[in-house]
Amino acid sequence: MGIGAVTLGIAVLATLAWVAFLMSRTRVRRRREAAPLNQSFFMDDETLETRRLNSILASALIATSILAILIPWYYLSEADRQVAAEERFGEIAVERGHEWYLEFQCGDCHGPAGGGGGADYVEARSGITTSWAAPALDDVFYRYQPEEVRFWLVFGRAGSPMPPWGTDGGGPLNTQQIDELLAYMEHFALPQGEVVAQVDGRVQRELARLDEAGASVSGLIDRQKGEIAALAAAPGQLAAIGDAPERLEAILTADVTCTPASAALYRKPCDVPGADQDFDGLADDAEAALTLLIAEVVANAPAGDPAMILERMAFDPGDRFSTDRGGVPVPDLDQAEQAIDEIATIVRNLNLAVANADRLFAVAEAGLAFLEESALERRWEFEWPTLAPAFGGEEDLRRAAGLFNAYCARCHTAGYSAGVAFTREPGSGAFGPSLRAGRSLVQFPDFENQLRFIIEGSDSGKQYGVNGVGRGWMPGFGAVLSEADLRLIVTLVRALP
Repeated sequence: MGIGAVTLGIAVLATLAWVAFLMSRTRVRRRREAAPLNQSFFMDDETLETRRLNSILASALIATSILAILIPWYYLSEADRQVAAEERFGEIAVERGHEWYLEFQCGDCHGPAGGGGGADYVEARSGITTSWAAPALDDVFYRYQPEEVRFWLVFGRAGSPMPPWGTDGGGPLNTQQIDELLAYMEHFALPQGEVVAQVDGRVQRELARLDEAGASVSGLIDRQKGEIAALAAAPGQLAAIGDAPERLEAILTADVTCTPASAALYRKPCDVPGADQDFDGLADDAEAALTLLIAEVVANAPAGDPAMILERMAFDPGDRFSTDRGGVPVPDLDQAEQAIDEIATIVRNLNLAVANADRLFAVAEAGLAFLEESALERRWEFEWPTLAPAFGGEEDLRRAAGLFNAYCARCHTAGYSAGVAFTREPGSGAFGPSLRAGRSLVQFPDFENQLRFIIEGSDSGKQYGVNGVGRGWMPGFGAVLSEADLRLIVTLVRALP
């Protein structure tokens, strides 16, 4: 509340108090034997019409003068107060938006600061689990209008790992929370100059990714073969360590190898505790048995995080803290509790792999065939000889390809966001239409018309090109890319075979 409002309030209260005082002074007080009013003397004319009247008029003049000063003062300060209130409201929205960003783990896919990242995704064409390239959010408002960004937040993006977050789309956030999340995204948005400065780096990264695509696919083929080998090894591994959870429970709860603390991990009593010379809650014999059991599990477990965690564990009957994590000692009893969880996870996964072996083998082998076909056909490559005549030189052509993959491919090349191995021919179509085989020339006979469309993007229900109607999904790149770069992109998509 501003000082003008406070002062005006004080003035109003003072005026009311003065009126109350005057009324109390003029009120006729009752007495036990008061004379009738028509027989009582009140005030003479001199007192009533001169001294008392002057006092009342003087107080009215003073109050009027105060109001004449305060009302303009309040009026002049009100605008600043409203601005300050609006700014504070915006700050609160940003703070709450940050809370939603953290609580709903937006940064797991889009990066802690909104710079982009990835999300696990099962690629539909091959059944292979890969990483979906989640876009950066710190430059999204240079490509989409706020209402368009709101649409993606509320309804998600079908065919990608992006789920709906708004209640209208079936998500958990109401309209106010979506507004606050948008406010936070606008808060961490990069200055336009920084976004423009990133263009060359993104182009070079995409060209390097394109040049190394063959090696990337070969690496994925090797990984897929490793997964098939792991499926084949699962029955033998399960036979070797399938009873490890029960053996671990026996170690921690049986007579002589138990302690009250270790048995409590299974909510059981310890009738005959074993010796515990380091007082860590694990019997000395249990620590020795645990070491042997964990070594056996690690030797027979499939590669993965649980096996790596177990491999780092150690138990020493003479040390309460046999292991440390980053220099922080870990109590042996806490390690034993974690070992229970990790061993159970390993055995559960092996049971699932064996129980679903036929289906998992079929999916893995189909994925391997897909990768091998990708490596053979190399569909991700641009047809450089076919495209070259449309450009002034190789440098312009390569930059156009890098620009297209950096800014257009995630929507206009099938599977591009899921990784190089799943890329079809550049411009083959995904969320956006295919741009190959002269589609751009059909939709946009005029080069400049298509350039303007890419600069501005589409608006829902607005016509563009020849018989094209926008849905508001096509971003505008005029705030991010130079006209020269945009002309290179238009030249490329109009020349795609």
